[in-house]
Amino acid sequence: MYLQNRVAIVTGASKEIGAAMAVALAREGAAVVAHYATDSAPAQAVVNRIVAEGGRAILFGCDCSRVSDNMALAQAAIDAFGRLDIFVANAGITRFGAFLSYTEADYDSVLDLNLKGSFFGAQAAARHMIAQRRQHPEDTYGGRIVFSSSVAGSVAIPGLAAYGASKAGLNHLAKTLAVELGPYGITVNALGIGPTTNTRNLRDDPQYEEHWASLLPIGRAMRPEDSAAALMYLVSPAASGVTGATLMVEGGQSLQSVLPAAELERGR
Repeated sequence: MYLQNRVAIVTGASKEIGAAMAVALAREGAAVVAHYATDSAPAQAVVNRIVAEGGRAILFGCDCSRVSDNMALAQAAIDAFGRLDIFVANAGITRFGAFLSYTEADYDSVLDLNLKGSFFGAQAAARHMIAQRRQHPEDTYGGRIVFSSSVAGSVAIPGLAAYGASKAGLNHLAKTLAVELGPYGITVNALGIGPTTNTRNLRDDPQYEEHWASLLPIGRAMRPEDSAAALMYLVSPAASGVTGATLMVEGGQSLQSVLPAAELERGR
């Protein structure tokens, strides 16, 4: 278990992707702080699962769009486990809407959580990671910060102007923080997550899996475990030289160009 004695925070750990991330981290030995925003029951189920499997985890609820709450979240990891090594900014929301009718309230809710929350969550976590590095310079792990971004941060998707802007911001934030935090041994990366089968998407479209399977080069929609597996690479010792990157986990969605039907036929 290559994360033995490490401590991780996963924001938005109550939903499918965040839950898969928290469980995967715990299985590799990390103690996990499972964050939730309003509904504690699903996150508590994640904590219970980790503990039942022999791992260590605690629950912590807060509003990640608030700077003070991010500071409290990072401190909770220190108080419970004595350190903080991995921060996964996974909490986020989507508000669909046409640009010309998009409201200020929806814009603020998306940017405040997705971008501002990730920014200040990473800041709070990095401060503790840097303090640890100064106290224990022999520990070369340094720290890992990973943002849950989206394919919408790399390609234009109608109806997701605010969401896409927030995720594109995370991609660039990872680059800038990689430069600023690199001297402290901290790597910062993002995951460009694509169409993923989960409760919300299946509620909106019961044939979600089939619809996306016909469009993606790999022939299936993403699963929460795909994002968790990508995360586990980025926090592993094997990825100590990877920083400032956006690792796409979207089945090749962003690789394709729109072409007329005649051009598609000619290429077959």
